[in-house]
Amino acid sequence: MSKKLQNFLPYIFPLIAIILVVVMFARWYKGKTAEAPVSLLDSQLEVESLPVDVQDSIIKGATDYSMIDMQGSNLATGELRYQIKDDKLSFTVTANLQESKEDYAVWLVDSASDAKKRVFNLKYSKAGYIGSAMVPANILSVEVVVAKASDLMLEDVLLHAELLAPEAN
Repeated sequence: MSKKLQNFLPYIFPLIAIILVVVMFARWYKGKTAEAPVSLLDSQLEVESLPVDVQDSIIKGATDYSMIDMQGSNLATGELRYQIKDDKLSFTVTANLQESKEDYAVWLVDSASDAKKRVFNLKYSKAGYIGSAMVPANILSVEVVVAKASDLMLEDVLLHAELLAPEAN
């Protein structure tokens, strides 16, 4: 019996090593392909511009968009119109801000993780400063923040409003 054991002994260690490598590869592959929630810091977070006709319907007050008044400072006022449709959050920010040579930017801020993503710059028009975008709805709940474009740390927030995740039915 000891002769048979001596014949198989050199094969035991490589067999254990191969099994260990296969198990580790399977765990790595499973983790790599798992569906991770989209974060504001994720480079794959797609921010799309809304078509002009959709922007116009939002500005004119389309009935299927909800509206939130944004909280402001320094005489800044604004409103956030949004709609969640087909797992996409489309929103428009309209703001009355002091005219400035510097652009104003809109950010999405995740209050739970302090992650933030610059979404777009507001453009000046007859209706004030305006801008819109579309992002995946699974990033909700977020805070929509308006600040000067150079304020990367969001120390001087001019307007803000919180968008909460819809209640599950």
